[in-house]
Amino acid sequence: MQTDRAAPADAASDSHCRTVVYLTLLALAAAWFLAWPVWRAGFLIEIWPTEGWNAYLQDAAAAGRPIYPAADSLAGNNYPPLSFYAIGFLGRALGLDNLFVGRAVSLVALASIAIDIYLAVRILVGGRVGAAVGALWYLAIMARNSTVYVGTNDPQLAGEAIMGAALVWFLSRCRAGTSPIPALLLMVLAGFWKHNMVAIPVTAILWLFASRSRFAVSATVTSAAACIVGIACCVFIFGGDFFANLLATRQYALSNLIGKIGHLQWPALALVIWAGWAVDARKSEAARFTALHIGISLIACLLQWFGHGVGLNAEFDLILALGIGVGVVFTRIETTRVAKRIGVRRSRDLMVAVLLLRLVASDRQETALLILSSEFRSSVYSHRQAILADATQVAAVKGDVACEVKLVCRQAKKPFVVDEFKMEELVATGRATKAQAAAMLRARQIGTFAATPATVGGEDASFLNWWRRQRS
Repeated sequence: MQTDRAAPADAASDSHCRTVVYLTLLALAAAWFLAWPVWRAGFLIEIWPTEGWNAYLQDAAAAGRPIYPAADSLAGNNYPPLSFYAIGFLGRALGLDNLFVGRAVSLVALASIAIDIYLAVRILVGGRVGAAVGALWYLAIMARNSTVYVGTNDPQLAGEAIMGAALVWFLSRCRAGTSPIPALLLMVLAGFWKHNMVAIPVTAILWLFASRSRFAVSATVTSAAACIVGIACCVFIFGGDFFANLLATRQYALSNLIGKIGHLQWPALALVIWAGWAVDARKSEAARFTALHIGISLIACLLQWFGHGVGLNAEFDLILALGIGVGVVFTRIETTRVAKRIGVRRSRDLMVAVLLLRLVASDRQETALLILSSEFRSSVYSHRQAILADATQVAAVKGDVACEVKLVCRQAKKPFVVDEFKMEELVATGRATKAQAAAMLRARQIGTFAATPATVGGEDASFLNWWRRQRS
């Protein structure tokens, strides 16, 4: 059996050098992958189809207009209200377009979640280096595999940041032996920002019962009451349209899950590393808590993916949980069978190396092409020009228009009259045919506008394709 043998001074120096290498490499990976979404965020382009949809509702919230359309409207809003008012009022106060305010908030939220992970690991196992490893890995993998949400006008990441802060507060209060109710109320508030973040509050409640906390019953009852009061307030403020929109028609099928589950290949390695450690350290508090958190996050992700149109944001709870798990494993790696065989330092070397390898092992390399390819950069400029040109055409059309790209209609000052998700779900659930959906538009005298084809990323982000073109 190999062991880590060295004189105390040499061991300390070696440990310091390794720490610097670990954190430097992970920080460089995070910065490398963040370069693309940060650069892209300043352009008037459609990064993700919900961007224009969110911007429309943020505009409405800031102007005091209804954000929940009538039940018989072709528009819809199945999100809770807080994000629309927060971004809308922030944009109004700053005199900035809500589209770009939402993108900036997304980037700030990503950094905030990394801090949440760092603090959670510190509370669970105490190590600063491990906490930093978990936080940096989270930044890197989110920037790497969630580019349609990072730096995008979407409420998910800001909601995760609020929920992550509530988790840190919860763990801190549990460690201090004080009531976790304030932290749970913050989780309830986060749920009214974005409603699909269920893993953290479910984990918190179950942990209180699993750890036989004297606050378990009172905290559960108070949290449930807060949810009911919050919903009642929404119904009082927004009327019956709130429920009609939030409970929008959606098709559910196993095929939807199968179509999404392959995306778990990105965090799968971290899941395997954590699971190997958790089996060996299963009696520790950190192993039991992370097992509950990661397990519930995975189940919640898979269940949500049964729904048609559910995006990859359903896995964000899981990636956050795995960020904490990575930090915990790095700190307590000495308990693993691998560490007992090859030593703690080499085990950490191996852990960081394979995590970094998984991050870079892909043909999709936007940041590299951003630096090397003028064609790739110009595709973003072309997309922006296409939206401006399309908006000029739409503005000249009399009456309402349903745009394939909502940013086009918004740029043209056209109202939000059609939600393609609502229309797609009517067809997917059999409540309307495509012909009937088209007839609904005609009956309301709503024209349609197909956007000028433009791509940013996708096949254009293939490094190998770019390399072949350079050699041909």
